[in-house]
Amino acid sequence: MYMKVKDIVKPAVVISETDTFSMALEAMTTQHTNTLLVTDENGELSGEVTVVDLLDAIIPNTLDGGEVMEHFNSDESFIASIDVARDLPVEDFMSRDFSALTLNDDLLPIVATAIAHQRARIPVVDNDNRPVGIISRQGLKQILAKFLKAA
Repeated sequence: MYMKVKDIVKPAVVISETDTFSMALEAMTTQHTNTLLVTDENGELSGEVTVVDLLDAIIPNTLDGGEVMEHFNSDESFIASIDVARDLPVEDFMSRDFSALTLNDDLLPIVATAIAHQRARIPVVDNDNRPVGIISRQGLKQILAKFLKAA
C-alpha cells in the first residue's frame, strides 16, 4: 500500500478565472476532459469547472426547475442561451467547493475525500496551491483495485 498521489495523478487542464465560457468549452473538447482546474491571478487553485457547471451557466437565473424544460423547448432558445453565456467569465460559474490533495498524500486521504465529498475527480496541488494534476475516475478505480487485492 505504498502508492502515493504522485503515482496515479494525471495532468490537469488548467484555465484562468478570467477565461470565458467558450474558452472553457473549447478546452474541455480539445483536451478530452470533463473537469478543468481554475486558477486565480496568482496561479493558485481557486475552483473547478465541470460539464455540469457549463450546463448550469446557460440556464437563465430567472428560471426555476420546472421552467427550465419549458425554456429549452427549441433549438433556437438553447442556442440563444449558449450565446448569452459565451463571454461569461469562468469565475461566474465555476465551482468553489473542492478539496485538493498534494503529491505526497497517501492513498487513504484520496478515498476519504472522494467518499466524503462525493467526488469522482480530485485536484492535486503543489505546496504553493498551484494545480499540478488531477486524480481521475481511473485513478480512483486503481486505488479500489489495489485495496481489493489486499483484502
